Amino acid sequence: MVRDSTRKAIKNYKKRNPLQQTYWDRKAVAHSFITVPLTKDTKLVKAINENRLQYIDDLKSLKIDIENRLKALK
Repeated sequence: MVRDSTRKAIKNYKKRNPLQQTYWDRKAVAHSFITVPLTKDTKLVKAINENRLQYIDDLKSLKIDIENRLKALK
């Protein structure tokens, strides 16, 4: 259980650091798409299972995009 004071501190940090919060939010979305537990019964898992080949292709495409980004940043 999170204390109210902790919740308030987190909220204040997010207000003072909106760019950092945006970064974390986008990172979390990308990470959750890649690492979704396929044993759970969620809408995303159902969509992935119905489009498994597309999901695999998308993961491969993301891998290429990440490799290209890393090269560009060096």
